Amino acid sequence: MLLEFHRELLADTIRTDAYRSAIRSVVSRDSVVLDLGSGTGILAFFACEAGARRVFAIEESDSAGAVSLLARHVGLSDRVEIMHARSTEVELPERAHVLVTETLGSLGLDEHILSSVIDARARLLVPDAAIVPRHLALSLAPVETRSLYAQQVAWWDERRYGFDLGPMRTLASNRLCLADADPSGFLAPPAVVIDIDLASASSSIVSGTTRFDVTRGGALHGFVAWFTATLVPGVTLSNDTAGRTHWDQMFLPLAHPVDVRAGDRIELALKSFDGDVWVWSGVIESNGQTTTFLQSTVFGAPPTPAGPDT
Repeated sequence: MLLEFHRELLADTIRTDAYRSAIRSVVSRDSVVLDLGSGTGILAFFACEAGARRVFAIEESDSAGAVSLLARHVGLSDRVEIMHARSTEVELPERAHVLVTETLGSLGLDEHILSSVIDARARLLVPDAAIVPRHLALSLAPVETRSLYAQQVAWWDERRYGFDLGPMRTLASNRLCLADADPSGFLAPPAVVIDIDLASASSSIVSGTTRFDVTRGGALHGFVAWFTATLVPGVTLSNDTAGRTHWDQMFLPLAHPVDVRAGDRIELALKSFDGDVWVWSGVIESNGQTTTFLQSTVFGAPPTPAGPDT
């Protein structure tokens, strides 16, 4: 499983070449580099290739052993120091001039990149260190996606094997699921909702709002979301198009579809608690009626089973 995961990452040449290009632009011969979430160590090796004097490769998972194995194999073990630990629990013998990290999930923030970078900036980096990626933006579009909604949410409306499983629909409509960002289903042009400068962000709790003006009628089932990372000026990486990178997009559903017409208005607020908890809420103005919604991954978790004395 671990090998397959990292094979998929390395096979994503758009992702990997973008990081290589960005690293070459910020790493010099005197650089000390911190590779946060090293995986197989490929970004650490790119830093050595660019001339880094020393690279600290931090990896919490068991793939830290792969970094060690490959660093020896490619002749870089003298410059790459592997730390099998959580980045927030390590101390470095010297502060780094460059931080590189590819802890990006399909929603950008869902691998705790923000809290990890904030901590590293405070303890592990020199002032004004280069950070790759530097900016992270989350874009959303209101979408009509009947088949995905039927599969992920409305499926629970039907009796199954003679039983009513309807309460599971509430959980399903408050969970994120993978999706393809097919523009033919968009009900309005996409918009950036959250925009983060990783060199100055001070909190892992981030939020943003936007307004969509509906351009075609249809059933609003929810929102499709993706990230755009600016690694360095001129080098960006995004999962905005299905199949272009190994990342899928994410679907944020509504509890129930809402019919909208061209000219209607949708107001959306999005909030992330370090990528662990997401909240999407807003107001839909359609055909003279107002519909409000409040969805959160908090509501997508089943209740704790009652104990015997409850």
